Amino acid sequence: MFLVVNKYIMKKLFFLLFIPIICCISCHRNCVTKAPNKEGSQSIQDLFSTKIDDKKVMSFDISVHVVYNHTKPSMSAVSNDLERSVNEANGFSSQMYFNVVSSRLVKHSAILSDIRHSKKKESNLCESEDIKNTINLYIVRSNNDLEGYAPVLASNFEEYANLPDMNRVFVSYKGLADGAVLVHELGHFFGLGHVDDCRNYMSYNCYRDTFTGEQLETILRFARVYRSYLHRPV
Repeated sequence: MFLVVNKYIMKKLFFLLFIPIICCISCHRNCVTKAPNKEGSQSIQDLFSTKIDDKKVMSFDISVHVVYNHTKPSMSAVSNDLERSVNEANGFSSQMYFNVVSSRLVKHSAILSDIRHSKKKESNLCESEDIKNTINLYIVRSNNDLEGYAPVLASNFEEYANLPDMNRVFVSYKGLADGAVLVHELGHFFGLGHVDDCRNYMSYNCYRDTFTGEQLETILRFARVYRSYLHRPV
């Protein structure tokens, strides 16, 4: 009897303790966006002691660029995935709203990993396509596990207003089908780094569906102070 109980307890402990760990480890590190450095982290902390008008709902326009090389993608599938991703982005706070204002096909050989490692290749794709005063969302091919990337500053966030090439978010086709990837990259866009909590949007985990209260407050304050130049009339 004692042996049977012990086996039952050990089996239960295994599922409670080790399965979540294995799930987290098995998931690929599918985002390589850099986190704020020490100075940047301090600037974000300082936002919490700054008086900010937090009553007004913020609206951000998104310009979508669907990048393909030889074969045009199924726009029906892309539209469905895009709608699902944007709906998820619109679900994490009632004080922020994302609105797709344009969508266009772009014939280009760009691959997500190349863009991530080469600012020149990123510029080659984006400079003639970017639409001013919007978040430019590029949906691009990926040849590895990388699903998203957002070019961000590690500090001196006030410079964003003068750097239009920092108004971009990149998501792979596979990543777009997973609504959490766009939310994850927007988290970076609004000042968040990665975390280890497997259910958190800012983790590397395959299943993500939540922000902490502090993360949400960071996003809102960061958006009101450092991304205010992108606010659109509601």
